[in-house]
Amino acid sequence: MGKKSTRSVAGAAALLVAMAVSGCAADSSAGEGGSEGGSETTTVRVATSVSNSFPFVVVQAGQQLGTWEDSGIEVEVVEGTTPTIGQIMAGGQADIALAAASTEAASRQSGVEMTIVASNLSYWDQRIIARPGTADVAELEGGNFGITGAGSPGDYSVVKMAEESGWAESDYTVTSLGNLQALIAALTAGSIDAFAWSSQAAFQMEESGEGVIVADGADFVGENVLQSFAVMDQFAADNPETVQAFFEAYFATVERIQADPQLFIDVLVDEWDVNPAVAERLAEESLPELSTDGVITEGELEGIRDAVAFSLETSVDDVEPVAYTYWKDLK
Repeated sequence: MGKKSTRSVAGAAALLVAMAVSGCAADSSAGEGGSEGGSETTTVRVATSVSNSFPFVVVQAGQQLGTWEDSGIEVEVVEGTTPTIGQIMAGGQADIALAAASTEAASRQSGVEMTIVASNLSYWDQRIIARPGTADVAELEGGNFGITGAGSPGDYSVVKMAEESGWAESDYTVTSLGNLQALIAALTAGSIDAFAWSSQAAFQMEESGEGVIVADGADFVGENVLQSFAVMDQFAADNPETVQAFFEAYFATVERIQADPQLFIDVLVDEWDVNPAVAERLAEESLPELSTDGVITEGELEGIRDAVAFSLETSVDDVEPVAYTYWKDLK
């Protein structure tokens, strides 16, 4: 995979920061809680990389959905970003990460002692979003694509799209803009021609008329895992029953909202102020893609490995196989 001249080493730099703090011991929070009646609860700290995004709903809206009721678990959500997940975990600020699988795997390779244990969203839920009036990907050749940063999932989607389309590196450029708000503003202003983002933002932009979906990123990326769970190794070793209870409650709630999508829609609309039409579209098209068991296939593990190589700007042969232990096999 070639390196475009417009890319930076921001992703690698963030990982070096993670390495610097990886010696910090993660403080296990298991067993710290307790009710007045004397029954003990366990607090689990979960770091998430995006706020109010549908793949995170079962964790971030756990109270509204009753995710942890009768599980003996209290969940504390630690808000992070894709570039900071490695530092958060290495610094002992969280026990479980829910973030981009490639970020978690790259952090592991950089020395953060955490292991991927479950898929959350194996389907590569990104769309290529272009300016209104754009008919298809072919019209974007020669264009400028916005990304949040080098090595991000959006950057990966754009490069895979270019490769599949047969474009040379000189046939397009990328511009790092930092966040979704900046990407939308740049697309509206005409300073970029397109960018890749999740279905929630894509559907919202089509609803508002700010953009149009011209392709599905999964068609270019293939087998992979967009979002996964990783657990700090020491926390899993010290609290295997807690980890098992966490995922049993989590996946049971995924099944429940897939069976009754109105629960999902109500959270998005009432709690997150998502446009009702967008929430209904997400319930129909995107909610069914959430994993109900967390299994990751060999092909998906290889896809994660390729994404790690991309983020580190190295050959896939120089990337270790993805550390993965299925959550039901944790002991």
